Amino acid sequence: MVKGLFAALAAGLVAVPLLANTPSISAEEETPDILAPGEGRDETFYYCVACHNTALIRRSGFSRQQWDELMDWMTERHGMNPLEGELRETIVNYLAQAYPPRRQRGPAFTNPFASN
Repeated sequence: MVKGLFAALAAGLVAVPLLANTPSISAEEETPDILAPGEGRDETFYYCVACHNTALIRRSGFSRQQWDELMDWMTERHGMNPLEGELRETIVNYLAQAYPPRRQRGPAFTNPFASN
């Protein structure tokens, strides 16, 4: 199911909402400071921007397991250099802490007459 989510995401079938507080910055202007603070920010920045800008990271929110599986998916699907060992742990830990799943909002309106 998780790999299906990433495949749908890559195919553009699943929209990842842009956050209102996600600044729009061109790749030339990006520095590690654009990412959330935390241990592993620099490693994550320099490893990830080799292939894409940080907007993709900043608007995502996954569990640790999903971030970890995403590393394998990017290697298999997009030819990313395999991320292994201590560097992988550092980056996955950082992403899971800095960009966890977002809390789902409930419906804006609940019909008091609807039966449960």
